[in-house]
Amino acid sequence: MTGTRPPLPDATSESFLAEALAEANAHRARHHAPPLALDPELVEYARSRAASRSEHPDTEAGHTGLREGTGENIFWGAASKRSPLAAGKAVAEWYDEIKGYDFGHPENVGDCGHFTQLVWKESRRMGAGRVAGEGLDFFETYIVFVFEEPGNRAGGFAENVRPA
Repeated sequence: MTGTRPPLPDATSESFLAEALAEANAHRARHHAPPLALDPELVEYARSRAASRSEHPDTEAGHTGLREGTGENIFWGAASKRSPLAAGKAVAEWYDEIKGYDFGHPENVGDCGHFTQLVWKESRRMGAGRVAGEGLDFFETYIVFVFEEPGNRAGGFAENVRPA
């Protein structure tokens, strides 16, 4: 899949990474999942994924080209303010999908895959990347988190996505 525009500039910073890890681990703790460790190799991979996702409008690129054995959450946001959106905004949006998750029927994921990947108990390492800049009509931010072990595996929801 070839991009339709050049990738947006990297906006991954140490403070962004610290916030990404802290926000993810705060939600994971509520669901009895061990904390994630920030992995430098996964950070680089997430940065490259954020850049490649930004070559397409909104989230049109989806998860195309994601390497085997890696889970991924993608966030896209646009604003008139010319500064990158925070990691906490992406994590809050993903976590908000809990509203549609039925812990009584855990294999019925529906539109909750970002939430379930975020709190997936077997995921132990993560990387995060962010790109931001002038898009077609707005200042755009793409945030990508990658996870290993990947979540959202059939048959594993009851064990890996625990109620708060």
